[in-house]
Amino acid sequence: MMPSISVRQGDITTFEGDAVVNAANNHLKLGSGVAGAIRRAGGPSIQEECDRHGSIAVGEAAVTGAGNMRARWVIHAAAMGDEPVSERSIRDSTIASLELAAAQGAKSIAFPILGSGIAGFDFDRAAAIMLDAIGGCADAAGLEEIIFYGFLPEQAAALERVMG
Repeated sequence: MMPSISVRQGDITTFEGDAVVNAANNHLKLGSGVAGAIRRAGGPSIQEECDRHGSIAVGEAAVTGAGNMRARWVIHAAAMGDEPVSERSIRDSTIASLELAAAQGAKSIAFPILGSGIAGFDFDRAAAIMLDAIGGCADAAGLEEIIFYGFLPEQAAALERVMG
């Protein structure tokens, strides 16, 4: 059974649930954009865990605690880094995030639109790739709820359109 998929407008770091996905680079350095917001909201423990974990490949994901945030975990989806963001890296890091969420026993997960911030990938296209990846991922069936966050009202409206 597929989870419910919904859209919220606002700051993903305020999500109260199991897992928040970070739009990460493969070196797991929390710089700006969603990663910077997670670093500020969660505190230094998240970066410390990332540093202990070390780099991953583009298209992979890693999990850490969520520090001071209300989520239980942060799943760092590396859609960019040593190589530029691409359809493949968005798809692969979305699936890797769902696999990690399932392995952690998560029932709810909040996603930003990977690659659409500082990496500059088209927002609507990235959202469509992510939705397609979720639909084809067996691990998504173990989740109860997937929430896509649009920080700005126009991003949330775009997500509603993409979801049809």
